[in-house]
Amino acid sequence: MYVYHFVPKGMKGSTLYPLNKLKEVYPDVFGKQSKKYEGREKVKDTEIPNLGTWNDVIHLSPIDPSEVRQALRDAGEPPSTDWSVFCIDVDLLDTHKLIIHVEFGVNKGGPVINLPFTEENYAQHCHLPDRTKLYYRRCAEAGRQVLMYGFAPHVLYGGTIDVSEIEIRE
Repeated sequence: MYVYHFVPKGMKGSTLYPLNKLKEVYPDVFGKQSKKYEGREKVKDTEIPNLGTWNDVIHLSPIDPSEVRQALRDAGEPPSTDWSVFCIDVDLLDTHKLIIHVEFGVNKGGPVINLPFTEENYAQHCHLPDRTKLYYRRCAEAGRQVLMYGFAPHVLYGGTIDVSEIEIRE
């Protein structure tokens, strides 16, 4: 089982940090990375059971990036080609610090469930949901910027990740 994380542009060092930890370690990088929450500042206070808040965890995806690229193409939203991802084998992580975060409903702010990270839960949430594909189509039609993993399940990790030996996929 793999989880994925974008390789941050201008990444310093070989460790992925949660945003709140990044603020301490690399304040300049924190400033750049926190801009993605402009206009969505409230999300930073979202409680993640047993792991802290939204910014106390590393946000990973259980969805293979090739599936995301194809869904963007299918929606008429040509995917950017300037991103790459770390492909992280979950066996390298402490699974007690992993949860699967799933939002339900047709709009943001719908019901949320945080599931234990198990093979069964992973298998149920490792593909792009139809509502994400619909979101991509709506964004493409309206000419709006896509949040790459909008309405998609996330895997949240309450720790840091050494990526020095991790495969990077273009």
